[in-house]
Amino acid sequence: MGDVVWAQVRSRAGRLLERPVGELCREQLELHDPVWQPERYRGRRAIATWWRLADQARHAGCGTLRAREAALSLEFDPQVVTFAAWPVRLSWAGGAPGHVPDFFVRQADGQATLLVCQPGDGTSSRWAQTLELLEAAGRQAGWGVRVYNGAEDAVVARNRQRLSRWRHTRLRDAETARILHDVFARPLPFAEGVRASGLPELPTVARALHLIWSRGLLIDWTKPFIPAHSLVWSPMGAC
Repeated sequence: MGDVVWAQVRSRAGRLLERPVGELCREQLELHDPVWQPERYRGRRAIATWWRLADQARHAGCGTLRAREAALSLEFDPQVVTFAAWPVRLSWAGGAPGHVPDFFVRQADGQATLLVCQPGDGTSSRWAQTLELLEAAGRQAGWGVRVYNGAEDAVVARNRQRLSRWRHTRLRDAETARILHDVFARPLPFAEGVRASGLPELPTVARALHLIWSRGLLIDWTKPFIPAHSLVWSPMGAC
C-alpha cells in the first residue's frame, strides 16, 4: 500500500481524470458530477434517492436512508454552504478500487470536508481501512473528514425532518419576520402567536416555520414540535 492517495474525478466536460489527491486542494469538487452512482436492481436493500438542496438547482444523491439523514443534517447546519454526492473516488496508489465518500461538503469558511456514512457494522476491518484512506486523503488535500453514524436524538431528527419542508428561502419575508419577532418577544405557543400577529394565517404559518428552521425563531428541539402547544420565542426578545 503506497503513501500517496489517488483521486478519480470528472472534468467539467465529464471525462474521468486521475491525479494525486493533493493536487485537488483548491478544486471545487462540490460543483463536479458524480464519479459513481448506486446500481438499481430488484431486491436491493439500500435505496437511491435524490435530495434537492434548498435554493440551488442541484440534487445530491443518497444511496441509503442514512445518507439521506446525513444530507438533511447538512442542510440544517448553518456552517454548510453546499455539498455534492460522490464527486471523488479515493484509492491508494497501485491499490484496490478504493472508496467513494457519500458527500463533499463546502463550509462557510471555505473549508472542504469529506462526509462518509458509517455502515451498520462500524467495527469491521474494511471500515477501519476506509477511515485510514479518508484520513490520509484529508491530510494530503487539506480536507476535513466527518463520519455520520446516525446517533442523533430521535425527537430532534423528527422535528428537523418535519420542518425541512419549509427550508427554502422563498418563504423569507422581512415584514412578517419583524412582526413575528415582536409577537414572540416572550414565549408563546406557535399557533397562538400566529393568530396574535393579525397576519393571514396560511402564509404566516409557512413563513414562521421557515424562521424556526433558520433559527430566526427558537424552539426546544428536544421536544416534539406541536403547533398548538410548543413554545416559540424570538432571540431578539426580552426573554
